[in-house]
Amino acid sequence: MGKLDCELVYLTENGEQVGSLLLVYEGGCASVFSLEVLAPYRGKGHGKKLMLHAIEHCRNRGIPSIELNTEKDNAAANRLYGSLGFDLVGEKFGFNNYVLKIHS
Repeated sequence: MGKLDCELVYLTENGEQVGSLLLVYEGGCASVFSLEVLAPYRGKGHGKKLMLHAIEHCRNRGIPSIELNTEKDNAAANRLYGSLGFDLVGEKFGFNNYVLKIHS
């Protein structure tokens, strides 16, 4: 079993954790394995804040791209990733597969 290079990013509001994102680094690229915002805090831009932080963090690390998968019927997530510049490149494991090119 090898060592996993990953980071957990979490967002708080008024001292309470409201969301988190797990970034996994492999082969010089990054993948978002989990983005979660607690139900009472959804629709308030917290998911976007977490993703923007992850993108900037990867940019600063020189990571060339970020990949993620989301359920096909998760309209809010699909809109979010498209609005952040992620390209829908196909399906992976039955999910929409998105990639954002950061560095070429």
